[in-house]
Amino acid sequence: MALLASNYSVEFVEAIDGEEAPIVFKKVYGLNLRLKTARSINQTGKMENIAGDIEPVTLTLERGVGKGLQGLYSWFKNVRNGDVDKKEILITLYNNAQKTDEPAVVWRVKRAFPVALHAPEWDAEENSIAVEKIELIAEDLEVEFPE
Repeated sequence: MALLASNYSVEFVEAIDGEEAPIVFKKVYGLNLRLKTARSINQTGKMENIAGDIEPVTLTLERGVGKGLQGLYSWFKNVRNGDVDKKEILITLYNNAQKTDEPAVVWRVKRAFPVALHAPEWDAEENSIAVEKIELIAEDLEVEFPE
């Protein structure tokens, strides 16, 4: 499910080095939680399923626009070179398009880093710099419902 760009925001809790302004994304995918499971034999000899650790969260942000995106590409390059700088990302869904109401839902993506960057098709008539898609892997995802 994609969230509408008119009523949500994607925000890096700690700014990406080299980025002067926020990067705005039009689509977000992968706000999913899944536990690993295992089968075990209990004390009475019956087979049962048990819950394990959370599986890594795979998040995709699409159609990003920013002022330079130099920091985003530098972050990816640093990760590729072994300096895995993990970031916290907030994805906030608002009750209205003006973002004046309190958030309806906030997804807090924990310890994320990029695993893929996709460049967009270039248009000579556009003056903004964009990224078509960035794929991230994260260690955890928390969902908050503000009151």
